Amino acid sequence: MRLRKSSLVLSLMALFALAPIARAQTSAPLLEPKPTFTPGMYETEARNSAFQNAPVKSRTCIASADYDAFRDETMSQYRKADVLKKDCTLSDATMLKNGFAFAMQCQGTKTILTYEFGKELVRQTIQTLIVGAPKYSSSILVMMRRVGDCPGQEKGKPS
Repeated sequence: MRLRKSSLVLSLMALFALAPIARAQTSAPLLEPKPTFTPGMYETEARNSAFQNAPVKSRTCIASADYDAFRDETMSQYRKADVLKKDCTLSDATMLKNGFAFAMQCQGTKTILTYEFGKELVRQTIQTLIVGAPKYSSSILVMMRRVGDCPGQEKGKPS
């Protein structure tokens, strides 16, 4: 019985967390311009709520031509992931004012991924809800800041 209550609570939390996303999807099309994305070298810093004093830093080249390409390439990578071939399902991307979000449901867990865009900045939030052990659920914040062009890239253009 206790497990069912935990599952119910997590399900309700996920429902409330996704309600604004669902509302954005069913409302009128955005009248504002799409978020912008500039290809290039990005410096990243990731922080996990369960390990707050251990940020992970790296640099990566993101060559997506624009916002649409970034979203499509990201979704394609998740659809092709081996974990989805086993016991997980992936939702469609939901458009937000400044980005997109989607969810991945696996046995015992649900992960909600949100990408938000600003000028030469990408913010990714990964919220993982663990049904059987809610106290181990966590959130990861990844900040990606553009720091220049990738090797061999024309200034501000995809490589």
